[in-house]
Amino acid sequence: MSTGADSPAAATDFDVIIVGGGPVGLLLACLLKQQGMRLRVLERRAEPLAYSAAIGITPPSLQILDKLGIAAEFIARGVKVRDCLVHGQSGPLGCVSFREIPDVHRFILSLPQVITVAILQKHLGQEFLEAGCEVSGVRQFADHCRVQAGERTLTARFVVGCDGSRSRVREGIGMRAPGHVYGCHFVMGDFIDRSNFGEEAHLFFTATGAVESFPLPGGQRRWVVQVEAPLEPPRPGLISELIKQRTGLDIAATDQLSESPFTPRRHQCDRYYEGRIILCGDAAHGMSPIGGQGMNTGFADAEFLAAILSQGDPLALLPAYDRFRRKAAQAAIAHAEWGMWFGTWRGRAKSMLRDVLLKYLLCRGRISRYVSSFYAMLTIPFNTLERVPLASLPLRRLRAEGGLL
Repeated sequence: MSTGADSPAAATDFDVIIVGGGPVGLLLACLLKQQGMRLRVLERRAEPLAYSAAIGITPPSLQILDKLGIAAEFIARGVKVRDCLVHGQSGPLGCVSFREIPDVHRFILSLPQVITVAILQKHLGQEFLEAGCEVSGVRQFADHCRVQAGERTLTARFVVGCDGSRSRVREGIGMRAPGHVYGCHFVMGDFIDRSNFGEEAHLFFTATGAVESFPLPGGQRRWVVQVEAPLEPPRPGLISELIKQRTGLDIAATDQLSESPFTPRRHQCDRYYEGRIILCGDAAHGMSPIGGQGMNTGFADAEFLAAILSQGDPLALLPAYDRFRRKAAQAAIAHAEWGMWFGTWRGRAKSMLRDVLLKYLLCRGRISRYVSSFYAMLTIPFNTLERVPLASLPLRRLRAEGGLL
């Protein structure tokens, strides 16, 4: 992929081509469709992923989905997690409750990513999506971009890379994405749920490692266990064995439906655009999945970018997109990093100290409410367009035109 020299102005096939048909790319497409824009989503995979990574949808993301009129469908398909019970080495420590957070949606919605993708695809319509379409090159000119998709060359005013942490669009424009691999490792698996935990989430912080548990629709539950080293693949029954050792709970290995080992990492691009080629979601930033903030940060990217691309002069507004969304992502990266660092302390002394700190945080009214807002992503700056200040002339112009805020 490369940039090219200026070429004569030409009509384009599309206003926007989105490379990547995951949750963020599809949400962006739905928002652009709502604005009446000519668009196409090009997705490399011919079939959807069988296993869901992201499952948590936060209140700010539900506000964005409300704009499309589909939040109710998401909520009907998912599980409303209103309480997260926290356990330590010394026993129960308290509860992170979302029942009183300052938002109309007072819960975290648990919904597998495969269902999120299916709902967004249905809302978008198949005529806007090409699956099994590999993008091999992108070139940009003064007034348009050219995308090589198989044997075809497509043109668009703008190209948006929503193609994940290993983004080929990002590589093609030579954008740096400095990152870091964390020194902790996990295995997660989905099980038939016989725990009697209902719609509650449970976190267990022990001297030998963390265990996390989240309800899923359809009578299933996700379990995430901390392990000592990367495991590819984990040995059969490991998740159940570690749950038993650390929590005393008997979770039958025969109830396990899937598993996925992972080592968290982070990255943040130097800039979120180069000319008419723009990065969004994991292509622009990445963070630890512990805490479930990555997809939601990408949803906020999509909302901001859709508003900009639907204006008459998007190029003048891209610096604002870069500025505000980089700040929001940096905050989300820090939140995820802090929560993972604190939750993965090992050893008896550190575990007892963590118990004391958590009991203090969860039993103080005002502090406890802040912790709930923290994990609901209500403390992330600019988490929706309504929280973006009018900090530049272009944004003020948009306000006057009724375009952005």
